[in-house]
Amino acid sequence: MGIEKLLDSLNGFLKKAEKKKTAQCDEIDELLNKLKEKKKKLEKKQSNENNPTKKKRLSTELKIVTLQLKKGSKRRNELKKKCK
Repeated sequence: MGIEKLLDSLNGFLKKAEKKKTAQCDEIDELLNKLKEKKKKLEKKQSNENNPTKKKRLSTELKIVTLQLKKGSKRRNELKKKCK
């Protein structure tokens, strides 16, 4: 699954959760795990990349994924009481 789809899914869950004050904790956990895997892959690609343009693009993607992980984790912690 591409980064865009993962981020869209996570944002959709976060928005729905804020509106309804409920969320699908298992699905959020699954998306967060996938984002963590993407982050590791991006870090590996970035460290192996020699082209400065591609390295900068990977750096930007890595920042986006990191911020989304932080945002998703924060929301998941807020919902901890409601979920198992």
